[in-house]
Amino acid sequence: MSTELARAQADVRRIYSGGWGGPAVSAVVWLAAGVVAGRSTIPTGAAVLFVGGALLIFPANLLLNRMLSGRADLPAGHPMRGLAIQTAATMSVVLLALWLVSPSIQEAFFPLAMVAVGAHYFPFAHLYGERAFLVAGAVQCSVGLLLLVIDAGDTVGAYAMTALLALTAVFLAGRHRARTRQ
Repeated sequence: MSTELARAQADVRRIYSGGWGGPAVSAVVWLAAGVVAGRSTIPTGAAVLFVGGALLIFPANLLLNRMLSGRADLPAGHPMRGLAIQTAATMSVVLLALWLVSPSIQEAFFPLAMVAVGAHYFPFAHLYGERAFLVAGAVQCSVGLLLLVIDAGDTVGAYAMTALLALTAVFLAGRHRARTRQ
């Protein structure tokens, strides 16, 4: 790995506080989507997941970054800024597509969304220089596929993903704390 890449990844870990804020906020969004879907309909829960995912996670994470690291986002021209923006934009488009087809795939919606979000975690391994994102993404994808295959209940995926995201956030926060102590 080049020294320039290692420095850029260290910047990302420092400015984004190790990356735990995204999964923490996402866990709350997934929980809300599951509760709404359980009390209303899957398409309504899908709307909550899309709106929360597209409009809440990124701004909440920027606020958290500013509070914890003193910077909201990577500076213009940073070599990792483009990848950070692209991963956020990609997830918003995928969640929108899933929401639009949710009436036709109600039982499969949350497991498919789990797979989409899990796959979205893979580039974070490069962005942060943190292999834990590969593991988190692989687990999220695997659990989503398993729930799809076994035809779990309509909202099981939402609650499973809430738990997986919360565990990811706790792990990443611990890693970040250990790194900042060194």
